[in-house]
Formats: sequence, C-alpha cells, structure tokens
Amino acid sequence: MRGQVERIEETLQQPDEVRLSDQDGSVHLYHRRYPETPVTEKLLLVVVKIDTDSPFVITAFFTDRLKSGTSIPVE
Repeated sequence: MRGQVERIEETLQQPDEVRLSDQDGSVHLYHRRYPETPVTEKLLLVVVKIDTDSPFVITAFFTDRLKSGTSIPVE
C-alpha cells in the first residue's frame, strides 16, 4: 500500500460502506470505491480493530468486491 496513505485516511473518514466482520465482532471493514488505482477500478478495504482502548488498522488492500459482514450505517 505504498503511496496510499491519503486514500486509507479518506476511506476511514468517508467510507462508501462499513461492515461488521462476520468472523470478529470487534473488527470493522471500511470500503471505498476508487475508479483509478495502481491496478484498475477497485474498492479499498481498510480493516480496523475497534474494541480496544486504541483502535488500530489491521490491514488495508484493494479488492474487487465488498467483504461479507453486517452493514453498519455510515454517518
């Protein structure tokens, strides 16, 4: 994800979709579509561990589709 820090921040601040992970209820999946990426049009997925004193990003990567999970309303 070299060179993608601004997009990661944008995805966390203005996601198109947020889902609660099916595998871990304390993990939120932030998705945002980008028409141009290093590969082609993709979604950026940022995976965040939430239920700690200090939430943190577990991983971030480009993907073709939304990951499974319960949709959380985006404010």
